[in-house]
Amino acid sequence: MPYAQTNRIDTFYEDSGQGPAVVLIHGHSVDLRMWQYQAPALTDAGYRVVRYDVRGHGRSTVPAEGYTWENYSADLAGLAGSLSLEAAHLVGISMGGGIALQFALDSPHRVLSLTLVDAALPGFTYSEEFTSRIEELVQAVQTEGPRSAFERLWLAHPFFDGLRRHPERFAFLREMALSYPAADYREGAVPPGYAPTVVDRLAQIAAPALILVGEQDIPDFRLIADLLAVNLPNARQLVLPGCGHVPPLEDPDAFNEALIAFLRDVSSIPRSS
Repeated sequence: MPYAQTNRIDTFYEDSGQGPAVVLIHGHSVDLRMWQYQAPALTDAGYRVVRYDVRGHGRSTVPAEGYTWENYSADLAGLAGSLSLEAAHLVGISMGGGIALQFALDSPHRVLSLTLVDAALPGFTYSEEFTSRIEELVQAVQTEGPRSAFERLWLAHPFFDGLRRHPERFAFLREMALSYPAADYREGAVPPGYAPTVVDRLAQIAAPALILVGEQDIPDFRLIADLLAVNLPNARQLVLPGCGHVPPLEDPDAFNEALIAFLRDVSSIPRSS
């Protein structure tokens, strides 16, 4: 089985294709399988594709603590080192977008480009409505267990309204989410008083960035997309019509077309030293 030792955990990954490296970083509560429509399209387009399970997800280690953006970034750095990836294009959705941003701050020399898909923004102040929903979910996970809480609250979230129009794909996401152990929801999983700083450091990220956002995503994440587009020095934004929070599953053809066009475009730009 393809595991790498990364930052004191075992990270499960898949590595396919040849060419410039593209690393796919999934969102919260799912795993590397969510990129099922992207991995073959990218390898066919001439890229080496690495996708992996973020700590606490899928087949990677589920530690009791250490769920910080800096640790997620260090995990990715360890994986890149294990696979001899000197630099790569990073594609991150939701939580995965936040990981990509943190990694771009921690290891800028290893980032060829960023594609941030309905991305989280570490340190961003979310709306009261969104925050209260997450707090309710955390409490439910701690009292009734993750499977019940995720079925009742997480999978009913407006995040997934667009994906529900595609029952088979929603069922696929549901399967991943209901197997998620939610260790990061436990007491002590995150250091007390932990405060991410990415939102205040966006101007330091020089890599070319594509900001992709679903037209029908919730307001918090549409606002984050706008903030990223304005504050990242080398960013462009594209709104995906008819999509909500999960465009790679909702409209894979449109998503793949936009992603591959961007990668081909930035690959023609000489890399600064």
